[in-house]
Amino acid sequence: MDISQLEAFIAVYQSLNFTKAAEFLHISQSAVTARIKALEITIGKTLFMRDNRNVSLTQAGMAFLPYAERMLRLFEESKLTVSEQFENYIVISGPGAVWHYRYLDDILAFRRNHPDTALKIFSYIDSSYMVRDLLLDGTVHIAVRYDPPDHPKVSKMLLFEDEFVLVSAQKNLRVSRLDFFSQRYIHVGFSFPEWFSEMVGPGYIPTMQIDHSGIIMTLIMRGEAFGFLTKSAARSFLDEQKLFLVECDFPMPEINKIQAYASFLTEKHDNPSVQLGLELLGVK
Repeated sequence: MDISQLEAFIAVYQSLNFTKAAEFLHISQSAVTARIKALEITIGKTLFMRDNRNVSLTQAGMAFLPYAERMLRLFEESKLTVSEQFENYIVISGPGAVWHYRYLDDILAFRRNHPDTALKIFSYIDSSYMVRDLLLDGTVHIAVRYDPPDHPKVSKMLLFEDEFVLVSAQKNLRVSRLDFFSQRYIHVGFSFPEWFSEMVGPGYIPTMQIDHSGIIMTLIMRGEAFGFLTKSAARSFLDEQKLFLVECDFPMPEINKIQAYASFLTEKHDNPSVQLGLELLGVK
């Protein structure tokens, strides 16, 4: 098994077409076919079902896919790690709103103070996947996550506390419980904290859910909706009176504060990339 075979496998999976995969890789179709066959011989399984019209992954191909993606990702990261262009290389991950609204100035300052350090930031990737796969296999040095689960190989350090606030671009807006079932309400993310479930009751399905804070912010700012944002994301807009706190005409349950942690492999604590990442995040 070599990198060219993995690249061919991913290209065929993404295009579901050997000709298009060959065009993407700038090689002949016969070369793509040869690489896939060689990979299937190495794996001992057929990875694609093919006929004159369709290409699709077999069960073995679907099982192999995440490993192929991870091996390619690790290969790309290894090239950067051993590169002589930079003294250090950091990969960190976390929700987009964290970087945009809390650490943007820190990122700019870090780049000025460490011109010989390359920085890669992942955002809007499933946080469970980020810890379970990217952090554990070493692709990511530090993962920022709200209330991360415990893991025997992972250490975590508290970064900050935050809380959710209900906001709208409309001043003096007052909503009822039924408004949370209307098209006016947009829900952040795809899960419901315990306090929210208590408020809306069992079986609740919002009319819209989005896991991208920038999109939600835009919709709320345009006056199209109201919704919960983290206080750190909403603070400057509240101060400038571009957003306003929303009042409820019913008793709201207590909204628990959320805690953001920097997670990293315990055995890598003294690694320069981890230490530099913690410096960027203000951990001393």
